[in-house]
Amino acid sequence: MVIYFILAIIVTLITIYSIRFNEKSQKILYVSTAILMTLIIIVRDSTVNKDYGIYKQLYEKAPTLSVLKNSFSEYNDKIITEASYSMLCTVLKETENSDKTNFIIIFAIYAIIGVAVKTIAIRRTSDLPFLALFTYFCNIYLLQEMTQIRAGIALGFVLLSIKDLYDRKYWKFILWIIIGAFFHTSAFMALVLIFFRDIKADKRVWGTIFLICVIINITQFDILNLIKIIPFEFYQYKLKAYILLQDRADFKINYLNISFVLQNVIIIVCFFYKKLLEEKCQYINILLNMCCLSSCCFVFFGQIPGFAFRISELFNISLIFLIPQLAKVMTPKYIGQLIVLSIGWLLFLINVLHSGLLQPYKTFWS
Repeated sequence: MVIYFILAIIVTLITIYSIRFNEKSQKILYVSTAILMTLIIIVRDSTVNKDYGIYKQLYEKAPTLSVLKNSFSEYNDKIITEASYSMLCTVLKETENSDKTNFIIIFAIYAIIGVAVKTIAIRRTSDLPFLALFTYFCNIYLLQEMTQIRAGIALGFVLLSIKDLYDRKYWKFILWIIIGAFFHTSAFMALVLIFFRDIKADKRVWGTIFLICVIINITQFDILNLIKIIPFEFYQYKLKAYILLQDRADFKINYLNISFVLQNVIIIVCFFYKKLLEEKCQYINILLNMCCLSSCCFVFFGQIPGFAFRISELFNISLIFLIPQLAKVMTPKYIGQLIVLSIGWLLFLINVLHSGLLQPYKTFWS
């Protein structure tokens, strides 16, 4: 785990001292940090990925290239995961590489795309790019780029779409979501954000919705019947898979887990400073609505823990932009920056020491 802490210290120091550089030097420093984060992922051994066994099964079950050449429709019927991963596996299996080499290539490609899309989105959207980069590293980098590599890329495109949603470039927004769904179909659920574009985040409205979700959760209202009215067979299949996994693991959600409590504290603080934040951040209503939607979905879908976590993570990607905004409203200024850094380190420690999602780091040649 030492390498994770070394990288965290490096990213923290870069964030703190970045303000001392001119604009050109900051760009070089930003890109260099992104490259370093990418390299750490590329050179790690495949088994560091806790979902390695799942990816190996998907690799083995990917149809042959001959099926793809003969009929894409037939190929699509045979794949059991998103086309991007299956097609990459199909092509690599035709080479003379060993399976280990192919996995190194697969994870390298996903690492490059995952980090690149998110860092571009941060640079494109945030006026506090280094604090946002630091938040990204502490909050989701280790989870998504190390483990949830398909979902990680999908959420990166959701992050990239926020600016176009705000600018009302809806076709471009939809295009980013479709590209994201090519890597993980959960990205399609982000299309609902179109309906939140012109809705101002209201603490009373979201407080009421959250309370209703809590009541539904406590009363054990059978939300599983909702699956029957979903018009897309693929999503019915995905949800049933989550339910089957839940039945086998008998996993229960702890709603007082530190990450979820912290997320809701951040939401409350942002509502407290909302007027000031609206003056300083044009995206604040979209970001707050996303984060509130994340919390509500987490509670509402509590009967299906795997799905609850997945959909919650889809919308709380907004925390990458939201948390750094706290640095603008706290006085004196250094207190605000210290709070953001403290939140980031708390999330980092949860991911590394408490979540159990990370394996000890080692390189593929060790």
